[in-house]
Order: sequence, then C-alpha cells, then structure tokens
Amino acid sequence: MSSADRTTCDVAVAGGGPAGSALARRAAARGLEVCLVDPAAGRAWPATYGAWHDELPEWLPDGVVAATMATPRAIARREHLIQRPYAMLSTRRLQSSLTAPHERVTVVPSRAISFRRGARGATLLLGGGAEVDTRVIVDCSGPRRVLSGGVPAGVRAEQTAYGITVPDQGGITQAFMDWRADHGQNGWPSFLYAVPMGESADGTPLVLLEETALARRPALPVPVLERRLHLRLRARGIETSAAHAEQVRFPVDTPPTAGVGPVVAFGAAAPTMHPATGYSLGASLMLVDAVVEALIAGLPDEVEAAAAVREVLWPRSALVVHHLRRRGLEAVLALDAAGVVDFFDVFFSLPTSAQRVYLSDRNDVGALMAVMWQIFRRADNPLRRHLWRWGLPPQGDHIARAVSPSG
Repeated sequence: MSSADRTTCDVAVAGGGPAGSALARRAAARGLEVCLVDPAAGRAWPATYGAWHDELPEWLPDGVVAATMATPRAIARREHLIQRPYAMLSTRRLQSSLTAPHERVTVVPSRAISFRRGARGATLLLGGGAEVDTRVIVDCSGPRRVLSGGVPAGVRAEQTAYGITVPDQGGITQAFMDWRADHGQNGWPSFLYAVPMGESADGTPLVLLEETALARRPALPVPVLERRLHLRLRARGIETSAAHAEQVRFPVDTPPTAGVGPVVAFGAAAPTMHPATGYSLGASLMLVDAVVEALIAGLPDEVEAAAAVREVLWPRSALVVHHLRRRGLEAVLALDAAGVVDFFDVFFSLPTSAQRVYLSDRNDVGALMAVMWQIFRRADNPLRRHLWRWGLPPQGDHIARAVSPSG
C-alpha cells in the first residue's frame, strides 16, 4: 500500500453529517488531528433541521438560525402555546459553518467499511483499500451504524414525513404540531409541522409544510403522507406548488450502543436521538464539546479515551432516561388514533419546564419520572389505564405490535 492510501490522525470520524462534521470541527479547534471519512463529501445536506433554541451551543454562528418561533403552537384537542423558542436552521449555512476547511481536518471522500486493531490503536478500513491509522474511531454513520453494531434486526418503529417549502401566503397557521385531521383520511394519525424557514433570495417569507408520522411500526408510507398533506392544504385553501420537496424516513427505536474497543458511536448512531420524538441534532450539538474533552483527557491511550467518551454519552442515568423514553414510545405506538391525540393534548398542557425535561434532559431520572407522573395524573381514566399497562414493564417485555403499512 502506498503512502497516498494511508492517513494518520488522532481521531477518525466516520460520517460527515451534522454530528460527524461538528465533532471533527470542534476536535480540530482543540488541537486534535482529525480524519473525516465521508462518501458524500461536498454534497449539499438534503434535510431541514429544527431545534429548541436553548439547545443550540454558543459556538454555533448566529446566522445559522433561519427563523425562530418565539412561542410555538401545538394543536391537539386544544391549542397550546409553548413558552420555549424554537429555531429552524438554514441547512446551507449550518453545513458551511461545520464543514469549512480546517488545517487539522483531513477529509477523505470514501466509505468506512470496518476496522482492526492497529499500531496507533486502530486502523479504519475504507472502500478501495485505503486505510486510516488513528487512536480512536467515532462512528457517525447514522442509523446504519457501520462500525458499531449495524442495523438492528426486526421491524423498526420509524418516523416518516413529506414536506414542501412554499411562500408564506399569510393564511398559514404556523404550528410545531397540528394534529387536526382536516386531510379527511382515516388510519394512523399524522400531524402538520408548519414552521417558518426565513426568506428566499428575493426576500419572500418561506414556510415548511410537512405532514409527519411521529413514529409507527412499520413506517407510515411517505406517499400516504404526501396525499394527506395536499388534501389538508387544499381544504385550507393553500396553494401547494412546491419550491422544494423533502422526504423523511428514519428509525426512532435504535437501541443504545457504546461501540467496542477503540470505536465509539455518536449522533444518530449512538443514538443521541430522542426515541419518542426523533430529535437528534440538538442533543448532538450540546454533547459534542464534552465528547471532545473526553477524547483529549484520554489520549494518547485509545482505551482510556474511548472509555471516557462512553461515560460522557452513556452514564447510568442516561441509559435509564433512554429506557423510560422508549417506554413512552411504545405506549404511544400502542394507542389508537384518538388516543395519540389525547396523549399529546395532555403533554402540551404540562408546564414548559416539564416539557423541557422530557424533550431535552438526558440525565435527570428523577425529574423525568416526575414528569411522567404528571402526565398520568392529568390523563383521563382510559389513558391512565393504558399508561399503567405500558409504563411499568421493563423494556423488551412489551413491544407495540406492527400494523398494516397502509393506514
């Protein structure tokens, strides 16, 4: 093998999405030599990203935020105003800020295949036969988890969505979640995610209108959501010619993994993803500096560095919180369509501080259990009985059954 086929670094990051790119950039800023392996290097990121404003780290440039909802609206049985600003990010500016060239980041446009123990700690094997000699490998390959366990077997609970970005015509009710079924379709419920996206090049306000199935096993097909979106918007008198269309599909019930040996998982591969909402970006951005500091504290010993990262990502408290949120996911999946809307009506009636605990806090077990108790107390008797049944068993004892893929 020629020297051109071999790269040497302190940390190899496999995957160049937002989580991997943020980790590479923040590690390089702290003086580490980073190799970012990304088969899609240079391609525009296709997804849109939103996050609670208080989840965004201070180091993220202000210009990355395209628009902010100061008091996001959630509509279930009633309308709720959430006293917690919600930010929509400019994907283009986010990508530019996280992938700008850095002297300590070597980008390798290849695919990570596997790894083996190496002279420096680990050797990352790439497509085409190239190799990266490194101390620690961070798997940021998303739900595929190429280096840290692969895709779990079985039918996964997945979030799906179909959205279009259109000019804001002034008659669009913006909402973080709108569960009204004015699309007129039966079956598993979906909600409208109607959020501002800043302005077009000519200054026209834009809005993303996305029909979303929060989670379902198996996934609600995207064509079903596309049909519902257009029926819903037609019923509201909204023009549906799209400037940009987006399709979303990813699993939300990926079990936690700490990786093995010199490999640790980060981002959706870990997953930092919230199993009951599908949100991952905010958690990854909040954790990235702590992961970098753990790497610095452990290096050059790859065993100590990997162990330090695992402790940052998955202390006992975070595992318990993830387990409880998985129970919440299964409880929602086992509800009927009306029960799903009832559940979210109860949830958004909680104080904003309680909502924040459930949606964003990865480590406070006691606070999360208190929030779950509040939901139970506010629920009506049928929903209470359901939550009692699905909230108590340990994870794995009860899994919501798969349903027909069409409805």
